[in-house]
Amino acid sequence: MRRLRLPLVCALLLTIGSLSACAPKPVPTTTTSAPPAACSSVGLGIAGGAPLNWLSQADLDTELSAMKNAGTTWLRFDIDWSAVEPTKGQQNWAATDRVVDRARLQGLSLVGIVTYTPVWARVAGATDTHGYPADTATFAKFAQQAAQRYSTRISTWEIWNEPNLVQFFRPKPNVDTYASILKAASTSIRAVQPGAKILNGGLAPAVDNGSDISPVTYLNALYNAGAKPYFDVFSIHPYSWPALPSDASTSSWNTFYRIRLMRDIMVKNGDTGKKVWATEFGAPTGSGATAVTPQLQASIISDGFAQAQALGYIERIFIYSMRDRGTNSRDIEQNFGLVTINYTPKPALDAVKKAIGGCSAPKI
Repeated sequence: MRRLRLPLVCALLLTIGSLSACAPKPVPTTTTSAPPAACSSVGLGIAGGAPLNWLSQADLDTELSAMKNAGTTWLRFDIDWSAVEPTKGQQNWAATDRVVDRARLQGLSLVGIVTYTPVWARVAGATDTHGYPADTATFAKFAQQAAQRYSTRISTWEIWNEPNLVQFFRPKPNVDTYASILKAASTSIRAVQPGAKILNGGLAPAVDNGSDISPVTYLNALYNAGAKPYFDVFSIHPYSWPALPSDASTSSWNTFYRIRLMRDIMVKNGDTGKKVWATEFGAPTGSGATAVTPQLQASIISDGFAQAQALGYIERIFIYSMRDRGTNSRDIEQNFGLVTINYTPKPALDAVKKAIGGCSAPKI
């Protein structure tokens, strides 16, 4: 099943009657300037997601090689319970094994997202795999099986994806429910992999609207639910397009800018030592209603790395994604890549190389 992305910032702004903030014209003209050449110490990852599982081995190797040539050192991808065990007790790990094996051959470190629920295990009222598990212990058992299977190849685990959105935590986001899932999965993974690094499910841009929960509200509630000991890194998806991450005038909705508020919550709860990982970040090109120009995409990504460097506590940025997923320019989901589906570099690829220290011409 295709890894769906929400229209994100602009969809959120629609809910609060501020769609005008999404139009390209309010973006300061500085966003169209060339990306700065300053190099950043912030690590680069790619959020590859489930689509990697469907590629032929030749296509998978080509895409992983492109990641490596771009300077990528980390890959984030789905270990999807609903795909591995669609029928209770009958597991098929072949697709996941292949991604793990081929990525490790490229020298990439891995973040495994333990996520999604087969029909036999999901909560009542959920109509797709994004329904949360009915029994946390059963989900935790699968997480432990994944940790055992990949014990020498994956030691960093993310528990679920965007649990603050109704789209990804059906029938409705609930912090206490998610906290119980996080606690159980974290405990089960650490039982077989004591040195594992655990990330919370990356939080998406959202506003508090009675269904979705803003990442600021959600993080505060996670601490109140006692989740502090169960995650080692705070995972956030700080999309900001069409604005730059550093644009203070968009601070009412710009998730990258609002990381400052989330950091304040971490500090208040004694988690100053924990790092922040931006486990999805980028912007879509194309002709969709909320798409940006290729140059603006590059500027947004470049500014994100500069902001991470300046803030000091954002340790890694995972770009969504390496390669466009299709050729339909009107479909936002298909156009997040640093390169086109045919591997033609966009300006964002060179911006990433400069930001992380490659400072060389694109090589694909």
